[in-house]
This record gives sequence, C-alpha cells and structure tokens, in this order.
Amino acid sequence: MGLVLSHTIVSLFLYYRNRDRHAHLLDVADQTSFPERLGDQEALSPLDDVARLGDLYDAIREALNALLHRKVNSIVYILDEKSDVLYADKEKKYAAPSKGIIRETLETQQFHVQSNDVASDPVIAVIKAQCKPPSSWNPKTVYCLPVTDEENQKILALLVIEENETVEINKITPLKHKIVGCYRRLCKCHRDSSSNYAPSNASNPTAAIGKTGDKDAILRLCGDLYDQDASRLQLKVIRFLEEQTNAECAFLLLVVPETQELFCQVIGGLVLEEEIKFPGPNSVFSLPLESKKPMKLEDVPLDKRKDIENFVGVKLKSMLCVPVSSRNNDGLIALACVVNKKDAENFTNDDLQAILQCFQYTSTVLTSTLAFQNERKLKLQTQAMLQVARNLFTHLDDLTKLLREIMQEARNLTQAERCSVFLIDKETKELVAEVFDGISTNNKEEHNEIRMPITQGIAGHVATTGNLLNIKDAYSHPMFYRGIDDSTGFRTRNILCFPIKNERGDVLGVAQLCNKKTGQHFTEFDEDLASAFAVYCCISISHSLMYQNVLAAQYRNSLANELMMYHMKISPDDVEGLLSRDIPSVALWGVEFDKFPFPPREIPEPETPLCVLAMFEDLGFLSRWRIRKDTLVRFVLMVKKGYRNPPYHNWTHAFAVAHFCFLCIKNLNLQQSLDDIELFALFVSCLCHDLDHRGTNNQYQVASKSVLAALYSSEGSVMERHHFAQTMCIVNTDGCNIFENLSSKDYTTVLDLVRDIILATDLAHHLKIMNSLKEMAKVGFDTKNERHHSLLLCLLMTASDLSDQTKPWDNTKHVAALIYREFFSQGDMEKSLGQKPAEMMDRERARIPDLQIGFLDHIALPVYKVLADLFPASGIVRDTVVDNRRHWEKICALIKIRRGGSCEQMSYDQILAMEEEEANAEIENYNLQNQKQNGR
Repeated sequence: MGLVLSHTIVSLFLYYRNRDRHAHLLDVADQTSFPERLGDQEALSPLDDVARLGDLYDAIREALNALLHRKVNSIVYILDEKSDVLYADKEKKYAAPSKGIIRETLETQQFHVQSNDVASDPVIAVIKAQCKPPSSWNPKTVYCLPVTDEENQKILALLVIEENETVEINKITPLKHKIVGCYRRLCKCHRDSSSNYAPSNASNPTAAIGKTGDKDAILRLCGDLYDQDASRLQLKVIRFLEEQTNAECAFLLLVVPETQELFCQVIGGLVLEEEIKFPGPNSVFSLPLESKKPMKLEDVPLDKRKDIENFVGVKLKSMLCVPVSSRNNDGLIALACVVNKKDAENFTNDDLQAILQCFQYTSTVLTSTLAFQNERKLKLQTQAMLQVARNLFTHLDDLTKLLREIMQEARNLTQAERCSVFLIDKETKELVAEVFDGISTNNKEEHNEIRMPITQGIAGHVATTGNLLNIKDAYSHPMFYRGIDDSTGFRTRNILCFPIKNERGDVLGVAQLCNKKTGQHFTEFDEDLASAFAVYCCISISHSLMYQNVLAAQYRNSLANELMMYHMKISPDDVEGLLSRDIPSVALWGVEFDKFPFPPREIPEPETPLCVLAMFEDLGFLSRWRIRKDTLVRFVLMVKKGYRNPPYHNWTHAFAVAHFCFLCIKNLNLQQSLDDIELFALFVSCLCHDLDHRGTNNQYQVASKSVLAALYSSEGSVMERHHFAQTMCIVNTDGCNIFENLSSKDYTTVLDLVRDIILATDLAHHLKIMNSLKEMAKVGFDTKNERHHSLLLCLLMTASDLSDQTKPWDNTKHVAALIYREFFSQGDMEKSLGQKPAEMMDRERARIPDLQIGFLDHIALPVYKVLADLFPASGIVRDTVVDNRRHWEKICALIKIRRGGSCEQMSYDQILAMEEEEANAEIENYNLQNQKQNGR
C-alpha cells in the first residue's frame, strides 16, 4: 500500500508542478513574447485564393517555403473526399504508401521524424519522381506532419518534408490550421457545425442572443457537449463563439486557480499538439485576470500586439477578451477571446453578452470535463508509473538486465529513438556504460564497457551538476560531440539527459535519450516524466547494487564455508580405517571407564574416535536412532577435525565433556528423567559444543570487532552461536548427517535441542538460570514439566563442560595449567590492541590459586551441589570438587608462608613446583616418622 501511495504522490506532484513552465507570456515590460505561431502572415495568403481542391497542392508548398524562408523538398498528400484516400497529386497517381513514416503517422496521428535508413522509405521514391528532372539526392531526415480535423479526428492532409537542416515545426502549425479551413471550404467534406448552431434569423447572424433562434442554438450546443475530451468540447464552444460573434478566430485561456496560470489547448479549429501554459499575472492578459473586466484590443500595448498575432496566427484588427467566472464562486475559470470581427471594426456589447450567456450555460460542463480529464490523466500517469515500477523491480537480481529495462521504459515513456545509461564510478571518477542504446555491451563479442571522464560531454555535465538538460538542437550545443554520428551515420537531432539521484541527492548515474520520435524535440512534459522516472531508477538501481553486495557476501561466505569444509575434509583412509574396526565395549579402556573418577584425558588421542563410537553404541543410540556406522564414523571424524588446537578448548576437551555426559547417563539413571531424544541431543551437543573455538571468549570477539562478532553480536553468545553453526555445517555435509533417519518431527526437535544446549554453555546464560536451578532442586524434578526438562539439560551440559574440576587432583591441576595458558594468550592479544585484560587473563597480575578458589566457589561448586541435590549418586563429584578446593587453599597458605601471600609474577609451573616440593617434603617427613617408630 505504501508503494502505491508513493507512486500516486509522485504522479500528483508532477501533474501540479507547473511553475517555471512555458514562461512565454510575460509582463509588458519584459522582452519575451508568445511562442511564434507564424513567421509571416503573408505566407498563408496563397491558400485564400485557392478555388479548387486540386490547386491546394501548389498553394500549400508555396506557403511552406515562405514559412520556412527557404525552398524545401516536400510532398503534400490531400484526402480525396469520395474515396477517403490520400493522394500526392491532383491526377491521383500517387497514393500514400502503406509503409514507412507515412504508416506510422497515420496510425498514431502524431508528428514523426525519421533520420536513419531514410533512403529505404517508400515516400522518398515519390519525392524523387516528382522532381524535374528526377533527383538522385539522398536526404538525411524526413518529417511527416498530419493535418487533422479535430472535430471528427480525420486526417485531411499529410505534409512530408525532406531536409538536411533542422525544420522548425512550430512555424508550420498555422499552416495546418489554414489547411483545415480551406479543405472545409472547398470540398465540404466536413459537416459545418453552423447548420447546428446557426441562428434562426439567417440574415442577421450577429443578432442578440436573446432571440428565440439563438436560444435554440444554445440548447443545441448544450446538448452536444457530451464529450469527455476537453479539447473536443472546447472546439464546439469556440466554433459557437465564432459564429455568434462573427469572429475570424476564437480561443480559450483556461485558468489554474491555485497558481493563476493560464493554459491554452485549442486555437480556432486547431487542437495544439502541446498545450501552452504561462503565468497569467505576468502576461498581457493580467488586466482581465485581475480586474475580471473585459479587455479590448485598445487595452493591449502596441508592442505586444504582434505577440498575440503570432500566437493566434492571424493579423489583429479587433479583439475581445472576456473573463468567465465560476458559478460556484467568484473565481475565474477561463478567459474567452474572440479575434477580428468580420462585419464590423470592433466587437459590440451584444458580442460581450453573447459570450457571457454562452458560458452561463456551458461553464459547468467545461469545468467538469476539465476535472474529469485531469483525473483521467492522473490515473493514466499513476498506472504507467506503477507498471514501470513493476517492470523495474523484477530485475533487481541482474544489474545489466535492470539497466536494459530502464532504457526500454525510458524510450517508451518519452518516445525516444535511442538511449543510454551511465553509472558513476566514484573511485575512478568516470561514467561507465554497461548498456548503450538499449543493448548491453556484454552481448558483444568483446566484453568492453564504455568509460569516459565524469567531466566530459553532456552526460558529464549532468552528472557533475545534477541538473536535467533538454537540448533541442544537438549540433548547435557546444558540449555535443558529433564524432560518433560521423562515424556511425546516425544523426542526433535532440537530447534529453537527466540525473539519477538517491535520497540524499547524490548522483548515482545519468540517463541520456536521443531523438524524439513523435515531435520536433523533447517537451517539458517529457522532462517531468524523466524526473519521475528517475525516482524509480534510483530505487531500483540502489536496491540492485545492495542486492549484488548481499549476493557477493553470500558467495564469499559460501566460499569460506567451502574452504573450511575442504580443510576439515577427512581422509578416506581415516574413514576406512575406523570403519573397518569393530566397535568394542567401553571396558576396553578400563573397568573404571564408566565411573566418575575415571580421567578420560589419559586415553591416547588416536583412540578417542573409536571410544566415541563405543559410547554411542553403549548408550544404544545407533539402534534407537538407526544411525549408519559409516555415517557416524564420518560425523565423529569431521567433528574432531573441526576443532582447532588452542591449549584447552580443543578436541580433547570435547571428548572429556562427552565422557562426563556418558557417565551421567549411566550413573544417574537419566532415562527416567529425560526423553530418549533429549539424551541423544545432549550427548551430540557435548561433542560439538566448542567446535572451531579460537581460544578467546565472547568479550574478546566483541572488543576486537571480529567477523564472528559482526555476525552474532546482536544476538549475544557470539562463540556459542558459531559453535552451533559449525555443527550444522557438519550435519549438512554429505555422509555426515547422523539425524538423517529421524522423522520430520524428531529431526526438528533434535536440532532445536542441540541449539539450546550449545547456547547454554555460555556462562552468562548459566548465571541467569542459577536461581531457577536451585528452586528446581528444592522442589524436586518434575518429569511432566517442560521447563524442568530444559533446565536439567542446561545443568547437565554445564556440569559436563566443567567436568575437569571433578577429576582427582593430579589430573585437574594439569588441566588448570592448560586453561591459564589459553587465558594468558588472550590477555597478550588484548594488550596488543591497547586494552587492559581481566586479572585472570593477565599473566603479570593473575593470582592463580585465589582465582581458582573463586571460580570453584561461585561457578563450579554451585553446579555440582544442585546436581547432587537432584541426583544423590553424583555426590562423589561434588566431594571431589571440594577436595580439589582444599588443595588450592593449601597452595595459598604455602605461598603466604614463603612469599608473604603474593603470587604475582609467579608462573603456573612455579606454583605447581612449589606444591610438588611441599608434597615431597611431606612424604619425606612421613617416611622419617615411620622410620623412627620402626627403630623403637
């Protein structure tokens, strides 16, 4: 809905944005005049003397040469009244061709220009045949202008001109009006509306409108104002005014109430190809517009009368301009103007009353029709822009296709012959074209793009200034480079170049349109369309570039994953070697393997994958979840390969964590508390919970602004989310999906469980739920409580993760050495970044015994106390942790005696050496005591 609204607003903005347009009628003090409608009034005089239709050919050509002030090669096609065929001669030998520019003009009823492949157009042969002697001259440009009777939309004549110079079409417009009048007069093919609107007193056509016949004429006029096209409605009203006032010509200047601008669509019997709009208060019509009083020719300054003559197309002898007010309010809706009274020198008060009474009945219809036409135009503009948006936004995935679509839409909207689009390369400060003349350069054999300096040419000027440029005559413009035309044979007549800006006003690119096909040059309406179109171009290009960046990032990520998987790729020999071995009993590694005190780190690393298979088998996972042995072998080897080799968080740690989970399942009878799928997910999570650990914690990832932090910091638990992502990469690797035979429901469940359990290894998460764990231990575990299931899984995962603290002292003290080696490595990296590491990470400040006691008191012991409360069989684990704590207290006391309580600057090896020395001294002292007792 927001998209539709935005399109509608853009269209409304364009339709009503009319300031600075058509400033053709200025204040009397200004030097600018009306757009020139006639170069020489005498040029049209030959048509007044024509008495037969056959003589009209020569008269039109003579007038055409006079208007253009030079002799031009031309053909005049005139409609035969009987056959409805256009002929180029009075003998009717040359009918209008059914191909080429003639056909295009007849189909569209619009002015056409052809500047390429001109020689192949059939009309050229007719021109050469009429030349005496026949000409071999090859023109470069052909113009074809239709002469249309607007009341019945019939083409009465075609003017075909071949020229190498630019033809000023606006000079020919009065001739078209004159031709229509002559044709009506000569052949009577047009049903003259005077038969409909003539007054009953035929001998006195200017009789007062109050007579019965004139009332009938008004009624007939009102009955005939059924058109929904405002131009055709104005034609009927203007014809009525001309007849009632006996004027040579009449026209309406419609008023825009909001801006007091005037615009004209019809002059006499001619509908203008492009309406004329100008500011009313600054024009010669400011007097009737402001005073709302009629204006006569005497009120117009002498130096401005010529401007009105050029505008109307006739020499002024008399004029009457009457303000027409709205019946709803006092605002003006139009200025009705009649020119040159035929039977008198000046217009009379009766003429004024006739005009006023006419609009008393017709003004409402006129305003309603104009409003309807505006609404229809707005609707068409909105629909066109919505279609443009729809077309553009379906090609965001391919910038080249998008640019090609942009050019196609631009050509369609403005009726341009050629176009190109340039994007700005900010690094090189160049304009780059991948699509030129609507064809991608990538479609050529040589995949070359077109580049040029951003300051060069017309496109460069628009790119650097950000302003639209409408060039009506390209060859006369100083910035136009005609070398391409000379080399290609293409002739550029006119150019519309507009910038494509983003929401900040920065220019992203430039679009350049060449050669208006249905007019002499691009109009201000084309400028408005281009400005609106540029908004859609900007949105689509920006989103396409953004999409390309996202796609590139995805490709890079995919490549990185591919490289990672390549380096994680396991050797077929390793797979075959492990697969060939039978899965042994866990007792192979000792009868105490399934007891809590068993130290898994004593198992040689090469044997650990087989040991993992044995634990899977012992727990019944292979048969329960239908896991293929070869799939499990690849999975375990891939997980092992997925661990890096920091001092502590490596594969050996993952194996030890999985072993403790195995011990919990075997010794705590967890099958009665948790579902089978929960136990399965827990064991897999223990194996994978630290995949691709880099030896640094979450705080370091965020502080160093690492790639992992960029991916996951917004969600928290940076490393844990990465561990789960790596787990999924392995599961999705061919031949490694140990969940492949689960049902759809179980598959979804197990993945959700693995995610939640791995995320629970974040100690920040554990501390948040610690009170809930204590409460659960207090009230007892409820197997029907889903929250209890989740809490117990998190507790077991944390207990397994910290399980090195549950092993006998001789094992756990060596593991602590690995932990602090990893901590100090992170601290050194933090120092290199100019940061101050935490005490436990700083090898120069860390007091290891105190830190260990604090860790056991606040983290480890609470975990194992809750576990023992829930499962008394795990009390041995809690007791071992308490015993290890006593060892650390003993070390603290020893340091206090020997070093005054300070252990700063002491390495972990020094601390262990001190502890071993004291232990050895105690043993020696014990032996001496025994010897003394035995000596007695």
